Amino acid sequence: MAIATIDPLREASRVADDWKNWVLANVNDHVVRVSVLTRAFHWHRHVNSDEVLLALEGSLIVDFEDQSLSVAAGQFVRVPRNVLHRTRPGGERVVTLSFEHKDTSVTGE
Repeated sequence: MAIATIDPLREASRVADDWKNWVLANVNDHVVRVSVLTRAFHWHRHVNSDEVLLALEGSLIVDFEDQSLSVAAGQFVRVPRNVLHRTRPGGERVVTLSFEHKDTSVTGE
């Protein structure tokens, strides 16, 4: 098994789409995903697991039913399971890492 470093920002620099999310690594029964957003993601919830969102580049806004949080590059927020939320860039573009259960369905529709 080869062990190597992963550079999420380098991976994200190749993205020209308005939304893209993909798995960078598997960690036991969870995954580490990188996401590039230039538009709001739809409202959703994760019924089986918490989600951690770490802003790498730009500012991330996480909207909840009763509040919105601004997450600066280098900061993260934990979204408890079954909490309705959506993510969107605080500016033109945001790159995030998310840590979530491997069976979580992710679509940009």
